Amino acid sequence: MKFSAATRETESKSLEKKALAPIVRYSNGFDQFSSVLQKSNGLSILDMSGASQANVSFITGLGHRISTDDILGTMEQCFGADFLENEKTASKAQRFLDQTLTFAEESFDGALVWDTFQFLASPLLDQAIAQLLRVMRPSGLMLFFFGADEKATRMPTYNYRIQDHRTLLLSPRGTYQNVHFFHNRLLERLFHGASSVKFFLTRDNLRELIVRR
Repeated sequence: MKFSAATRETESKSLEKKALAPIVRYSNGFDQFSSVLQKSNGLSILDMSGASQANVSFITGLGHRISTDDILGTMEQCFGADFLENEKTASKAQRFLDQTLTFAEESFDGALVWDTFQFLASPLLDQAIAQLLRVMRPSGLMLFFFGADEKATRMPTYNYRIQDHRTLLLSPRGTYQNVHFFHNRLLERLFHGASSVKFFLTRDNLRELIVRR
């Protein structure tokens, strides 16, 4: 059966609209991250999805401090819509690094990185990870999400809003060109400077991991 160009365009728009609908997601990785927060006192947490009252209320409600750094917003300012191509420009890459994770060394006990690093390509990705490790305290935990669909040419990205200790509301921010397929071996290489990396099984197209500095 053949489909007209108009039909294919309609189906494409329908799929994109579906991909950008808000999602309620249960996260085993965040569940474990939350369990550390519940057992600890007075931690300093970095949220890399930008300012969110839901996240502030959850973290401070457990007796911790929270700071924010909208990494995706900085990427959009420095690289525009074409992340992959503009990251190759040395001046733009340096501008991004100069504006990212500008905190003092060993400032945080935990970081909610979410999906913000999956649109960075090496060597910029490696440099950003090194900066993140620099601002983390020894044994600090970092929660990462990476796209797990190796056939996808574009990936959605979200604002992550905490609903409870294991439930997140994912509000769409847009879609961007897929940079890598982040298989486990690649992720282990990226975080070779960390003390441990733990992967979580999921049923969707997000790969979850917790990295301990």
